[in-house]
Amino acid sequence: MYLTIEVDDVDTIYNDLKNKGVEIKVELRDEPWGDRHFAIEDPSGIGIDIVKYSPPQE
Repeated sequence: MYLTIEVDDVDTIYNDLKNKGVEIKVELRDEPWGDRHFAIEDPSGIGIDIVKYSPPQE
């Protein structure tokens, strides 16, 4: 199960969490359908997907 959180600046949040030593489960990446996201995990094992939704670039 994943909890998805939409944000305006996914890169800044990724860098902030990485600099604080938070374990990144899915590294920051761009998906073909336009999302830019990464994932972490809460202490109880729930995945948290941090995403910036964007239309795909053609």
